[in-house]
Amino acid sequence: MKKSISLLVATLTFAVCLFSSFTPAKITAVLKKTALKGVVTVTKNFTTSNGLPATATLTYTTGQVYSGITVTIQGEGNVPLTSVSHSTGTIYADRFEGYKAGSYYEYFVDLLVTGNPSIGWQIAEASAEAVVI
Repeated sequence: MKKSISLLVATLTFAVCLFSSFTPAKITAVLKKTALKGVVTVTKNFTTSNGLPATATLTYTTGQVYSGITVTIQGEGNVPLTSVSHSTGTIYADRFEGYKAGSYYEYFVDLLVTGNPSIGWQIAEASAEAVVI
């Protein structure tokens, strides 16, 4: 027993001495700042005034102007949109209006897109007023 303990102590002492002078290689990290350009899809769900679910969607590539704005009303389909105003400044504000004649209702859609290429784009407001035909 004494022999195995002294052998264990000798082995541990040797291991400590061997690895005490060990220093890991220095690693220097180089950070690269790269902005990944990707396609972003923004979606806003809302309800028409007669209770139908609707979805407004726009897409944009990071750092660029948005495109592909659509509004879809469930059961009625896509609503064609027209740009009616554009406000410049730090944050752009673009308003769109659309009209869709459905089976029993006419839908008047109002959409506001805000943002800029640096910070991205959002659908700030979306509404659809239904009027009985």
